[in-house]
Amino acid sequence: MARLANAILITGAAQRIGLDLAKRFLAQGEAVLFTYRTHKPGVEQLLNAGAIGYQVDFTDAEAVTVFTRWLASQVTSLRAVIHNASLWKKESSLTGVADLEALWAVHVRAPYQINQACLPLLRQCSQRADVIAISDAKASRGHPDYTAYLASKAGLESMIRSLARDWAPQIKCNTLAPGLVIFNQGDSESLKQTRLAENAIPEPIGLAQIWQSVSYLMQSPAVTGTRLEVGQLQRECFSSQSD
Repeated sequence: MARLANAILITGAAQRIGLDLAKRFLAQGEAVLFTYRTHKPGVEQLLNAGAIGYQVDFTDAEAVTVFTRWLASQVTSLRAVIHNASLWKKESSLTGVADLEALWAVHVRAPYQINQACLPLLRQCSQRADVIAISDAKASRGHPDYTAYLASKAGLESMIRSLARDWAPQIKCNTLAPGLVIFNQGDSESLKQTRLAENAIPEPIGLAQIWQSVSYLMQSPAVTGTRLEVGQLQRECFSSQSD
């Protein structure tokens, strides 16, 4: 099979944001490669739609290296790398150093490995290429319930800012930091109302808004080193600013 040109790589595309982005790129006729850790229904949906998938555990550094070698055998160039793979853990669920290392591996080490391996492929793109990291709006403010998780996301954001300086102007590097996107299946009505009441705009962002934000970053020729925060302005922010 011929290697793909100007392809789009999305990590963690078996569900939610990654799955939705992959489907939308495929609908536009783009060549899409994606990673997934566990085999979920979304994987088959993407494979049936023509995407190329690769199963990999980002907590395993050697497995990530093997993945990057495989990727180089599949494409001649990359239009974009979207770091969506994520490991979400509350402080109350952390059981030891291994959990901290896993958060760091998924959000920092693996993206770093992938970025370095993908640099030659991004430089071969026929247009200005993009690296986009999906972070978390709370990473800029912190939250006591998610200290380790947000610290690792902040590390990802710092990496992207450094790469934006290093890889300009041929490759743009940006962070997308969404707030509440969609509720999880099984969330109670009381939980939903509590979460919505925290935000200035009391509604989930929705997957379509993530797509619009990614499209904006990719279509804007001069936007790099930006942290685009979507939908997480909290009501208490108004109070502190107006006092």
